[in-house]
Amino acid sequence: MKRWKVGLVGCGTIAYHDYLPQMLEMPNVDVVAVCDIIPERARRCAEEFHIGEWYEDIDEMLEKSDIEILIDTAPIPAHFEINLKALQAGKHLYSQKPIATTVEECEMLINEARKRNLKISASPIHMLRPDIKEARRIIESGLLGKISLAKCSVSHGGPEYFQFRDTDPAWFYQVDGGGALLDLGVHALHILTGLLGPAKKVSCFSGISEKRRIARSGSFDGKEIVPEADDNTVLLVDFGDSTFGMIDSTYCVKASKSPSLEIFGSRGTITFLEGQEVPFVMFLDNVENNVRGWMNPVVNLPKIKQSCGVQDLIEAIENDREPTLKAEHALHVIEIIGKAILSSKEGKTLELKTIF
Repeated sequence: MKRWKVGLVGCGTIAYHDYLPQMLEMPNVDVVAVCDIIPERARRCAEEFHIGEWYEDIDEMLEKSDIEILIDTAPIPAHFEINLKALQAGKHLYSQKPIATTVEECEMLINEARKRNLKISASPIHMLRPDIKEARRIIESGLLGKISLAKCSVSHGGPEYFQFRDTDPAWFYQVDGGGALLDLGVHALHILTGLLGPAKKVSCFSGISEKRRIARSGSFDGKEIVPEADDNTVLLVDFGDSTFGMIDSTYCVKASKSPSLEIFGSRGTITFLEGQEVPFVMFLDNVENNVRGWMNPVVNLPKIKQSCGVQDLIEAIENDREPTLKAEHALHVIEIIGKAILSSKEGKTLELKTIF
């Protein structure tokens, strides 16, 4: 079995708690290098996870280390620069969401990968989730009838509110950080477009609701943050044929018991509820068999880890197929986000051009 030499850039929370320990358990992965602009974090990860090389500069890592795959878990504003450098250096790429922040940047990455015969796997990982794959199978089977409406909620109280961080969370609220839409909305858009296909139009309301925020935990507990990027965004997405999606993507929901995802069809409903024994419940209205009511689907779905996208990328490289988390899907989502922001400013619905 070939062991792929992997380097990781961005030694923050998700790398430390998820990607690094999980990749070290993969028999076909050899994590040979880590990199972070804060050298103490890179050194700590190298020491704790017994990784031979650590760097504070990505250019130095790409020049000196013989990695074959780069994992980008850096903050959102750094993604495009890191990802482009990795591809230009001949490395396959797995990137945390989003791979870039504009359509033009995404297209540059896709074209660079094609030119060099490299593969890109673009988080988030939702289309690898067994529950989402099962929901997609049910939708495509026609069991729910004609899909009319989908609702997805990805809101929380803000990265400074409930997440322990050893780095300053203020960047989430900077314009180049993207606010709640790039951080959270990207999840809902990947889910809904992954289930229902490419969207055709988008309309959006967006703004800054909480003008002052206070970090509630971590190394920056008590720090005041004044948002520059929108913290409160609601999207309406048109999938064609009178199939619509509704998304709330905000940092203004301190708590909720609402479903995270619901799909409504002419013959039934799928409802995802957090913290339940089953991943989702279904309502079916089957006239032919005189069945109408709520039920728990009989499924035994495996659990996956955050790093499953890395494993899928390796399988795609070895079998010369497209990764499940396609860059073209990420491109479509980024177009929706860009057009949504423009829609909120212009007050009108905008058409979308990309597909995947």
